[in-house]
Amino acid sequence: MIGADTRTDRHDVRVRPWPAAIVLAAAPFLVLFDSLAVATALPAIGAELGLRPGLLQWVVTLQSLSIGALLVLGGRAADLWGRRRVLVASLGLSAAAGLPVGIAPGPAPLLAGRALQGVAAAFALPAALASAATVFPQEPWRSRAFAVVAVAANAAGLGGTILGGLVAATLGWRWVFLVTVPVGLLAAVAAASFLPPDQPATSAAGRLDVGGALLLVAGQAALILGLTEAGKAGPTSPAAVGAVGGAVVLLAGLVVLEGRVGDPLIKPRLVRSRRLVGSCLAFGAHAAAYAAVVVVGSLYLQDRHGLSSAGAGMALAPVLAAAIVSAVPSGFLLRRWGARRVVAAALALCAITLAMVARASGGSLGAVLPWLVAWGLSAGPIYVGLTTECIGDADPKDRGTASALFESTSHIGGAIAVATYLTVLGAGLDYALVQLGGAAAAGAAAIATLRILPATRPAPRSDR
Repeated sequence: MIGADTRTDRHDVRVRPWPAAIVLAAAPFLVLFDSLAVATALPAIGAELGLRPGLLQWVVTLQSLSIGALLVLGGRAADLWGRRRVLVASLGLSAAAGLPVGIAPGPAPLLAGRALQGVAAAFALPAALASAATVFPQEPWRSRAFAVVAVAANAAGLGGTILGGLVAATLGWRWVFLVTVPVGLLAAVAAASFLPPDQPATSAAGRLDVGGALLLVAGQAALILGLTEAGKAGPTSPAAVGAVGGAVVLLAGLVVLEGRVGDPLIKPRLVRSRRLVGSCLAFGAHAAAYAAVVVVGSLYLQDRHGLSSAGAGMALAPVLAAAIVSAVPSGFLLRRWGARRVVAAALALCAITLAMVARASGGSLGAVLPWLVAWGLSAGPIYVGLTTECIGDADPKDRGTASALFESTSHIGGAIAVATYLTVLGAGLDYALVQLGGAAAAGAAAIATLRILPATRPAPRSDR
């Protein structure tokens, strides 16, 4: 019965499903709202604190870099130390970090707070996704929970784009950060109240591979930084080449080390899972398509149609609204037709609509926007289907790490795509070519999904 209590797979404990699902959606909501809202506040931050553009960009980059570098560490910590415990602590840290950012008298506390917010997000995201699969082990609530997370994530993008600019314009840029403090604290209290307690740790849980964690954090940070520099200064710039080269060396060292330790950071059984590998590849490709729509689309709207950055954000708002709409029935679609077919069809829609955006990009704004909105309708089923497959299928002991690997593919895939797209545009090539590149990535992901993901097994169902 909808709204009734349900059981977890580890405890004879009943939870209230709707409050629990909403609490688990709080982490992605806060992270994405903050990420997009701050972009609208950058001009005001730079003007008040006297930050030059190169330093101002680090207000965004530091958080993204912290998230991308620490996701796998955060996921492994959730597996070892308890998902609810890590989620509550990271939501509290996120709220605490927002205060020094909001009252920062200069760049140092501002940037330090942004880095802390990234650290908190890197631990909160995998803990929340892993908890969704653990708290809701059966259908229909498992796919419903991931649908709620998808709705929250896209609502955060929509709210961050619109409300962030409104808050910055009316109350000042500091309130863009200060408003997240009470929300984060409330989310932490709700997580402690509505989620079931963590299972007591046992010796079989393993220990944290500190050496592997250091190599992975450094390697991912170098890779994301190098890709970011490649997008700004070109792929042959010394900073980009040096950072990417350093990342290759560090990650190669990680592979060697992980083969020698008894309790590796990333278990071999995870990377042997067809569901995890197929889901991660598809999600990384979807991140490339997303970057073609949101990042390149914003540049296109400003360059070709003369919109301001705020105007471009408003023009893209219906795309995120469509993604919210498409997330709502995703759970039903998955239970009816299975994740492999639903995700492949949604990726095909993603590819077709982005190709039509490329075709219409030389025309009027009215010719482009309907195809962008249609593209948004593909986003909900892709996210819900892939999270259900990747995280729900993982061994319960590894769901935090699986969640982190899944989220990491989005960060890395998006960073690679943005660097490639900006390089192509910097060479004087057309926006349509970039959008066709995103369409090709989505089309390839649709084919890979059908080839790699196994047929969905009948899910255990609970009507409680």
